[in-house]
Amino acid sequence: MPAYVHINLRIIDPAKQAALAPRFQAALQEAGGRILYFGRVAQVLEGDDLPLPMAGVLEFPTLAQALAFYDSEAYAPIKADRREAQQATMFVVETA
Repeated sequence: MPAYVHINLRIIDPAKQAALAPRFQAALQEAGGRILYFGRVAQVLEGDDLPLPMAGVLEFPTLAQALAFYDSEAYAPIKADRREAQQATMFVVETA
């Protein structure tokens, strides 16, 4: 069953973000994932907490593949750089 990683973020270092984007995309593709959306939050529909201005949705064939990517040696240095480039909240869901 497919799994979807959702990320809500604010870019805090545009130069670092630009440098890590191609590395992230290559590692994601190698792990079997793909970007469904990455861009601005269009509109808040419900809730009092304002989201960060950017959002992304990543798709993986399975939850196991999504978690394996997140915990992988290939993603570890990208993750460290991402944390310097972005303020973010991330979670994963699995479809039934």
